[in-house]
Amino acid sequence: LARLLKMGASAIKTDFGEEIAMDGEYMMPAEKLHNLYCLLYQKAAFEITQEIAGEGFNWARAGWAGCQRYPVHWGGDAASSWDGMAGSLRGGLHFGLSGFGYWSHDVPGFHGVPDFMSTWPTDKLYVRWTQFGVFSSHLRYHGTTPREPYEYPKIAGIVREWLKLRYALIPYLIEQGKKVAQTGCPVIRALALEYERDPICWHIDDQYLFGDSLLVAPVMNDDGVRDIYLPAGDWVDFWTGRKLKGGKWLRDLRVPLKRMPVYAKRDAKVKVYPHEVQCTDEMDLAKSVEIFFDDSYKGLAKSPLGALVQL
Repeated sequence: LARLLKMGASAIKTDFGEEIAMDGEYMMPAEKLHNLYCLLYQKAAFEITQEIAGEGFNWARAGWAGCQRYPVHWGGDAASSWDGMAGSLRGGLHFGLSGFGYWSHDVPGFHGVPDFMSTWPTDKLYVRWTQFGVFSSHLRYHGTTPREPYEYPKIAGIVREWLKLRYALIPYLIEQGKKVAQTGCPVIRALALEYERDPICWHIDDQYLFGDSLLVAPVMNDDGVRDIYLPAGDWVDFWTGRKLKGGKWLRDLRVPLKRMPVYAKRDAKVKVYPHEVQCTDEMDLAKSVEIFFDDSYKGLAKSPLGALVQL
């Protein structure tokens, strides 16, 4: 790995690692190493990356107690289907409750359904899973068929705007990432972590808090309709600026394909980057600004991101 890193690799994908051959010869009994292996595997890759590149980083799949020390992790080979998307989020929320701060998933799912290697995701699934990916700690398109947005020309324009929003959110992600390292509270967090006295929140596995300030409710069906629960407190619609009281359900909300329900806590401040870039190398974070979700917020179009993101 040191040789590859010296050649210019930024990070190592520590794929697999979930099991070992139980009849192999190891430095300890196979029964003991079976669970320890992924921890030692990720530790080794993380430490050599830290030594050569100056910063430790993995792109890891397996998980066991202690692997959260060697981020980041992702959810493996989910099906490119609505069920695959829903299961991915459910698993990620449980992963966060297990102490892992940085978790993501393959957009828009890894393998085809029904043909594992050949079935492409639908346009709607591609957009909806992209929206979920934008509001995750890290983002990757990956799968058994082409995943580049230009391979999906009918919805490429929508995807482009969502990726602009992703870049715009990087200052907020940096702030939240630091808090994760300090506190262990995950970027994608179950509602019950913050609203533990609300029994409804303990049963919700299809929406989440994205950092301290934003509530995200991915749409996971062809109809573009879902229910959303707003916990107690005051909320602001990310798109329109509409103010809402929490502690209630929003029933049968019809969501156009280009949008996903996102709500900010009232009076929250979210740092964003309001300039278009092609990669993070072009970003000067000193040019970041804050969006205030108070009475002055009139929606995304009238915010500092209005000229950048057309959604």
